[in-house]
Amino acid sequence: MKELLRDFRMRRLLLANITGSIGSGITIIAVPWLLVQREGGDRLYGFLTVATTITLFLLAPYYGMWLDRHSRKFALLGGELLGATATLTMALWIAFTGQAATWQLMTLYATGMLYYTLHFPAKWAFIQQVFEKRHYRQLMGLMEVQGQVASLTAGGVASVLLGVVPFHYILIFDAGTYLFSFAIQSTLPYQATHLTADRPKTNAWASLTEGLNWLRQRPRFTLWVVGVSAPFVAVMTGNYLFPIYVQDILHAPAAVFGRGEMAFALGAIIAGLLSPRLLAGLTPARVALGMLVLFIIGLVLLGSQRSVLVFYVALLLLGLGNAGSRVARGSVILHEVPNAIIGRVNVAFTVIDRLLRTLMQFGAIYVVVRADAALAFTSLVAFVTLGLGVAWFTRRALREPAPA
Repeated sequence: MKELLRDFRMRRLLLANITGSIGSGITIIAVPWLLVQREGGDRLYGFLTVATTITLFLLAPYYGMWLDRHSRKFALLGGELLGATATLTMALWIAFTGQAATWQLMTLYATGMLYYTLHFPAKWAFIQQVFEKRHYRQLMGLMEVQGQVASLTAGGVASVLLGVVPFHYILIFDAGTYLFSFAIQSTLPYQATHLTADRPKTNAWASLTEGLNWLRQRPRFTLWVVGVSAPFVAVMTGNYLFPIYVQDILHAPAAVFGRGEMAFALGAIIAGLLSPRLLAGLTPARVALGMLVLFIIGLVLLGSQRSVLVFYVALLLLGLGNAGSRVARGSVILHEVPNAIIGRVNVAFTVIDRLLRTLMQFGAIYVVVRADAALAFTSLVAFVTLGLGVAWFTRRALREPAPA
C-alpha cells in the first residue's frame, strides 16, 4: 500500500475522489431529509427512488457500451461536469426564488444518483486499466477508505449545516467540490489502450447481451457475485428508510441522521483498512461471508431495538459489512474480468442490481405505508440471508480457474 501511495497518480485520484464525494454526499444526505419533512414526503421520496432506479436501469446498457468505446478519463471528467452544472444551476435558482421547491429537491436527488451511476463504472475501469494487477486488493481497500472518509465528513458537515445554513449555500459548496475534482483528474496521465480500430459495432442491448453471455458461461461465479451484492442492494433500500426511521421511529432531529451516516462511514473505513489484510491471508469467499454475517446482525438490531445508540451501532455494523463485502467482490471482479469487456460486464451486474433494488424498494414502500420502517429493516434480513446462502453454496467457484 505504501508503494501505491507514493504513486502521484494514486494521490491525485484519491484527492479528486474524496473531494467530489464529500460534496455529493452532503447533497445525498440533505435532500432526502428535506423531502421527508414535507407532507407526504416519505411516499414521494420512495417513489422517486424507484423511478430513478428504473430510469438508470434503462440507461445502463447504453452507458456500458459507450464506456467500452471511449476514454474512461473522459467519462470521469464528464461526470464531474454534470454534477457541478446541475448543482450550481439549482443553487442559483433556489437563491433567486428564496425557497427550494419539491421538484428541485427531486431533480437534485436524481442528478446525484445519475452521477454515482456514471462515476463508479468509469472509475473502476480506469483503475483496472492504469494500475497493475498485483495492486488490486490494496486499490479496492484504498478507494473504499477514500469514499467512506468522504461520507464520514459529509455526514458530519450535513449534521451541522442542515437547518443552520441556507440550503443554496450548501449546494454552491457542493458544486465547487465537483469542479475541484474535475481539475485534479484532468491532470492524470492516461492512454485509452482498450480502444482498437477493428472493434465491431453493436447496439447497446447487444452489448448488454455480450456481458450477460460472458457471465452465463460462468454461472457459479455470477451467482457468487450477485449473492455478495445483497448488502449493497439492502443499503440502497436503506437509504430510503434511514431518514424515515430517524423521524418516525426515533423521533430524532437531523443531527442524529447525519451522525448515523458518520457511523456507517466509520464502519466502512474500518473495512477498507482491514479487508486487504484479510484478503492477503483468506480467500475472498471467506472474507465476504464474514462480512455478510456482520451486516445481518446490524439489520436485526435496527429491526428489534429502537434507540439512538443502537441506531449508531447498527449503522457501524452495516457500514463494515457492506464495505467489506464490496472490497472482496471488487477485487474478484478486477482479477477475473478482462478490461476490454469490463464495461459491459459491469453493466450486466448493474442491470441485475437495479432489478433487485427496484423490487426491494417497492417492498420497502409497501411496508412503510402498512407498518413502519423498523419492520422494513427486519424484512431485509431475509433478503441478505438469502444472499449469504447463495454466496456459501457457490464459494468454491472462486477456487476454479476462470474459463478462457
